[in-house]
Amino acid sequence: MELLTGAGLWSVAIFTVIFILLVDLMHRHQRWTSRYPPGPVPWPVLGNLLQVDLDNMPYSLYKLQNRYGDVFSLQMGWKPMVVINGLKAMKEVLLTCGEDTADRPQVPIFEYLGVKPGSQGRVQQEIDAV
Repeated sequence: MELLTGAGLWSVAIFTVIFILLVDLMHRHQRWTSRYPPGPVPWPVLGNLLQVDLDNMPYSLYKLQNRYGDVFSLQMGWKPMVVINGLKAMKEVLLTCGEDTADRPQVPIFEYLGVKPGSQGRVQQEIDAV
């Protein structure tokens, strides 16, 4: 019962948070390496946001290209991304992996706003109905 009071409670809470972060990191790393091209190791929760300068994104991607090659992966928060640099790599990806690159990701806020695949939104639908 001493674990659930005072300093013992803080110890249990800190241990639990560290344990959950480590399990999350191991799970992400295993899933990440099996599905995506090489890239920098993402941090838990933040992904690669700390490793990319959002104010100077082209230069950040250029530095990562020099390290990981023309095709590499990043994780921005919880969202995985594959970056393709160069004409040769782009042609190869579009020709050999066309099915994987033919669609855009679903964004829940777009559905809420009425923008669905093939539609122009609520305003355009109202104009078309008239």
